[in-house]
Amino acid sequence: MTVRASTDIDAVELPKVHVHAHLDGSYPREAVERLARRRGVPFDFPDQFVDVWDFFDHYGRVPELVENLSDLITLCAELVAAEAAEGVVFFEPAIEPQLFAPRLGSIDRVTATIVTALQEAAAEHDLQVGANVTINTDQDAPIANEIARAAIRWAGDGVTAIGTAGFREPADYRPYVSAVRSAADAGLQVVAHAGQIEGRLSVLAALDEIGATRISHGVLAAEHPDVLARLADNRIVCDVCPVSNVRLGVSRNIREHQVADLVAAGVPVTLNGDDSLWFGHGVSDQYTIVAAELAWDAHTIAAIARNGSLLPALTEERRLQLLAGIDKWEKSEDGSGPPGRRTRESLA
Repeated sequence: MTVRASTDIDAVELPKVHVHAHLDGSYPREAVERLARRRGVPFDFPDQFVDVWDFFDHYGRVPELVENLSDLITLCAELVAAEAAEGVVFFEPAIEPQLFAPRLGSIDRVTATIVTALQEAAAEHDLQVGANVTINTDQDAPIANEIARAAIRWAGDGVTAIGTAGFREPADYRPYVSAVRSAADAGLQVVAHAGQIEGRLSVLAALDEIGATRISHGVLAAEHPDVLARLADNRIVCDVCPVSNVRLGVSRNIREHQVADLVAAGVPVTLNGDDSLWFGHGVSDQYTIVAAELAWDAHTIAAIARNGSLLPALTEERRLQLLAGIDKWEKSEDGSGPPGRRTRESLA
């Protein structure tokens, strides 16, 4: 199947947040290819993944290329530059320092390196960057508290969230409750991967057991009106990744993607790239492709972009910048301001 992006929505110029992007799956492709050439390692990007498990097998290849902290700093800097070029006002990648520790140093040292690199690049490119320090629920139970302590050390100083992610979305978060609650008590937002693979039970467990204040994905909640109502009533933002969901078989295609059901139910959603390194489409593409396939006009797209203002990590300055920029973009797109059009490529 081929999904052709619209030429009518200039999503690059749309101010937006990008808050569901896994750091080691989002670096610019050219930066990873350059690193692989330096290492003398053949590196390819499959056109298609058999399933989500096939994707996870490929995902681990990028951290293996990183031989030192300098490599990591360079990749982080190039990623922030790319996000700024996409019109991102606030960027919050999910970071997993445990992928590099203890090989490159302690979890605390790797966290410090990543957060510092992100903040320095943010200052250079004039956008706000936070970090979602993420616990992998498949394997990090023994070190979850250590990961949380590293997040807490940087809370309010470059770390904005504690998160969970994993190959399987748990319906039992008890091994992580202590770690997550300690981070939440330090003022960090709780962002849980849920509703992508396991559906209703994973979303409810994330809300009830660890007090998730945001959901990464959440799309399978569309099958359960009670869960949709709860997300909508409590203004729980779901950070949805349409292209990723199609590529991994969570959704059959964009036209049938559950994001339309979430929006219709009043759930606040943001659109995100997830792992743009592997899927070949950044955050602006998500807006362009969804607008084309669901026949959403600029007003609908602008309303979705405004959901980014609900994120408590935004500074007031950035929140106002985001909202004012979206207003200006919407007027431009509906013909009441100067037009701007860019064609985006197709999704194969």
